[in-house]
Amino acid sequence: MTMNINMDSDHRVVLNVGGIRHETYKATLKKIPATRLSRLTEALGNYDPILNEYFFDRHPGVFAQVLNYYRTGKLHYPTDVCGPLFEEELEFWGLDSNQVEPCCWMTYTQRHHPSEQSHRSTSRSGLAKSSAGHRGDQPRSTGQRENGINGDILTAGEDTSLSKSLSAAAKRPAGH
Repeated sequence: MTMNINMDSDHRVVLNVGGIRHETYKATLKKIPATRLSRLTEALGNYDPILNEYFFDRHPGVFAQVLNYYRTGKLHYPTDVCGPLFEEELEFWGLDSNQVEPCCWMTYTQRHHPSEQSHRSTSRSGLAKSSAGHRGDQPRSTGQRENGINGDILTAGEDTSLSKSLSAAAKRPAGH
């Protein structure tokens, strides 16, 4: 029985990511070749022989999805992080964001490229949302800007309650 436990531990690897320890099998990390995790060796500077673990100062929440991708072959987007952060983490681990599962793709693209997603949906209908009554394919006149929330175009002097709140928050001293 002891021999099986030791043999099993020889095949396991501990990854400390952002202070959270994840344990998996070395074979699991070999499932996706040419990635950072598939090339782990004890010669790397981030390996701690005393703790017998690799340390990465990266986002542990995103890493849970990364490790799950190695385990299941399905990459899901965590909804508690922004798209650019998720993409940056995937890039660090050597993974392609195009592998995001279809069930998460819409959420991911909306969070990663909100203006692109808004542009795609408005260009299909031929009209952009506009409080000023302009077509989405027409250039904005001077003094107009997109509010960045839902694609509404605001004319000079118009403002939304959100932008007013953000403006007021920016003027407050830190810590208040």
